[in-house]
Amino acid sequence: MLILGGLLVVIVIGWVLLAPRILPPADPDGSDPGGAGAGLDGRWTRTPDDALATTLELAGASYTLSGALTFTGAGRAARDGDDLLLTDDAACPDADGRYAVELGEIDRFGLLPEHRAQTMTLTLRSDACADRAEALAGATWVLRASGRDGVFGICDAPNEEAAITGHWPEPSGCS
Repeated sequence: MLILGGLLVVIVIGWVLLAPRILPPADPDGSDPGGAGAGLDGRWTRTPDDALATTLELAGASYTLSGALTFTGAGRAARDGDDLLLTDDAACPDADGRYAVELGEIDRFGLLPEHRAQTMTLTLRSDACADRAEALAGATWVLRASGRDGVFGICDAPNEEAAITGHWPEPSGCS
């Protein structure tokens, strides 16, 4: 019984010491509502026929906008309900953006119906950075690659075997 008690003490102490290193940080003050991309993480494109021409990358608490657009920049991203909040962009200092997010899906270029790519339409609510608003709002962004389970982009292989062997009709502009 003494051995079991000692083992329990070791497990509790180990959990207390290791938990902060292996669990994601909490947000006790609510300064990051809904986490960063909260379901939007991935690389998005406005030009699916030339997927590398335009890129909106949402990763964790950050975003990057690049390519053949009227604006390129990077900063912090967060979700607030159905809105995407963009802040701290050096290209537009002190200009916060708020966009309504509407998600949908499209066919993935001839693959089976169960293989659909996620789409996102951003509707401008407010943004003091006119160039960023022009680059983001109104167009449909197609997920290029997600890395999220069960959510596919146009450049994601339909299954693990196709990804390894390359035996699938990869859309042009994805490599």
